[in-house]
Amino acid sequence: MSVVLIPHPCSAAHRIRIASVISPLKRVRPRTPFYELSAHRVPTLWSLYRGLLKHAPGEHIRFRVRMIFAKNQHVVKAHSAKEQLVMGYKWLESFKRAEQGDIKFQKVLSRYERMIATKREKTAWKMRILEAFNWEAKLRNRPIFKGSFIRPSFDNKLLPRLIPQPAHITGMIVRRRIARDRRREQRETLKNWAHDLRYESLFEYALLKRARGETVGVVRNMKGRMLGDHADRCAGEVVQLLREEHLLWAPVYTGGAKSKWDEPFVKRQAELKECLMRDISRYRAAPPAGLVLQGKQARREKVANKTIQRQRERSGEVTGTTIKRRRSASPAHVRELMTPRQLLVDRAIREASEGGWSGFVKAHLGVHMHMPDKWKAEGGWEDEEMKKCLDGMEREIRAENERRRKNSKLEVTPLSG
Repeated sequence: MSVVLIPHPCSAAHRIRIASVISPLKRVRPRTPFYELSAHRVPTLWSLYRGLLKHAPGEHIRFRVRMIFAKNQHVVKAHSAKEQLVMGYKWLESFKRAEQGDIKFQKVLSRYERMIATKREKTAWKMRILEAFNWEAKLRNRPIFKGSFIRPSFDNKLLPRLIPQPAHITGMIVRRRIARDRRREQRETLKNWAHDLRYESLFEYALLKRARGETVGVVRNMKGRMLGDHADRCAGEVVQLLREEHLLWAPVYTGGAKSKWDEPFVKRQAELKECLMRDISRYRAAPPAGLVLQGKQARREKVANKTIQRQRERSGEVTGTTIKRRRSASPAHVRELMTPRQLLVDRAIREASEGGWSGFVKAHLGVHMHMPDKWKAEGGWEDEEMKKCLDGMEREIRAENERRRKNSKLEVTPLSG
């Protein structure tokens, strides 16, 4: 038998006395966070924050105080909040001493005021420059209407074709396509469920007929509306039999219960049909007259812009279109079969110029030009007198070259062996 030791009454009293002394010294974690306690909020907001704004020597320092408090208002760590509060009270003491006439603190705060002003001005200019860049990027990528349209479909009415196309138009079309596919799948699922319910209804109808000793034919090769009409006739017959013979059997899928089963299916199918009719009306919608007029005006402006662009190119200005046309070339398999002169002619045709040798090549190849005789005017080929003079100069130059070639051959003597 075990012996239970009982402590002495004096020892128990001594333990109780020690516990009563130590218990108040134990750290108790509060259930309410410190930033919700009045002991923290009242001194911080009413004494520190208002004191800093009141004694701040300048508007820029007040702005800095507001920004720091807004930045640190979500600090939830006690030691981080303590560091910020200590710094805030040091600032408040410095503001008060400067207000009382301390020259040193006045100079320090004056320099700090100028630093904040300079930094704010620099930040403001950065924001202005960034806004200007963003505005230029927006203008560079702004949608342009050139007069073409997106054809009406189940997903959209007649829409202007914008380049680049805005993301919300693409998103609208994609979402409607996905929703229509989802509705189509749901329609097939509802149709299968409705078939199952009709077969269950016909099965109960057959059981009732067998119980009354009657024979029922097997339903085969019935689908869609034919199966539904047959199930409705059988359900009406079951209701009439139950009413005439006062049977205690309560059908689950046929009779009066069939309409309750069919109600949610009919309701949802009506909603799907309404969605389909909206798609069809969207496809058949007449084009808005205002949008058609805008398209015609956009096409006229496009022709005018292209005409001005061609005039600028002919005057010698190099645009992006000019560079793109110069860099273009015939397909690789065609270039492989072209001679060097044909490659040079192909490059001349792609030039914007209509004068000089490029104009001569274009004129002989029958390329359409705005000023077909410009290449003649540049070389003087329109004037007959000038043409004869140039032809004579060409003959003299050729004759002189031939004479010099013959003289050079006579001067060359063969080396003796």
